[in-house]
Amino acid sequence: MLGVVLAGGTASRLKPVSLFVNKTILPVGGKPMIYYPISTLVKSGIEHIVVVTGEPLGSQVVEMVGYLKPNFKGVNFEFARQEKPLGMPDAIACAGPFARKEPIIVVAGDNIFGGDYKKYVTKFVKGEISFLREVPDPSRFGCPFYDKDKKLIAIVEKPIKPQSKYAITGPHIFDYKVFSFIKTLTSSKRGELEIVDLHKKYLSLKELKLIKVRDFWADIGTFKSLAKVSYHIFKLNDK
Repeated sequence: MLGVVLAGGTASRLKPVSLFVNKTILPVGGKPMIYYPISTLVKSGIEHIVVVTGEPLGSQVVEMVGYLKPNFKGVNFEFARQEKPLGMPDAIACAGPFARKEPIIVVAGDNIFGGDYKKYVTKFVKGEISFLREVPDPSRFGCPFYDKDKKLIAIVEKPIKPQSKYAITGPHIFDYKVFSFIKTLTSSKRGELEIVDLHKKYLSLKELKLIKVRDFWADIGTFKSLAKVSYHIFKLNDK
């Protein structure tokens, strides 16, 4: 299985710092942010990782991963470039040339996970597996909706009235069909391809599996979350 780390994007909520520094190399708990998603993949048994970067700061990510490589012995790193920040599916498509018709596991470069997903990687056959977590404000995410028999019937992006506190976070494990599906997607109103539309593709085939987990997860998109997660990691390391 191929590991994919998405490290492009504009990080608009971290401006003006993100105008000069790719956010995935910012320090979090004493390590560069990108160290954590890479660690998650390695702990999950992934030995081939493609890091997707973008302009104009992608070279910083390449240099940082080169610096971190001794921490991940036996792992083969490659890099792909996303020409424009056109959404997660577009970034995933950039990793397509590196996939040998194999499944992929995708993590965002600004996400930190407390667990590993080795058992899911090992047993994966086809379709999609993504993970649900309780979040304070599910209306900011893609959310699952179930019928009265608890059968998954819909995925709604940023619903006004979420059915529960659960939202689709990540990582995302896809079979090789994902690259064909991405070619059929159309841009949303904000001019990007949306990950929720990939979930819907797999749901339509009855090949989407959503698993509830309780491990630590953080999406570092603001200065507040950057400080909060750093404090959490330092506190854990002091125990």
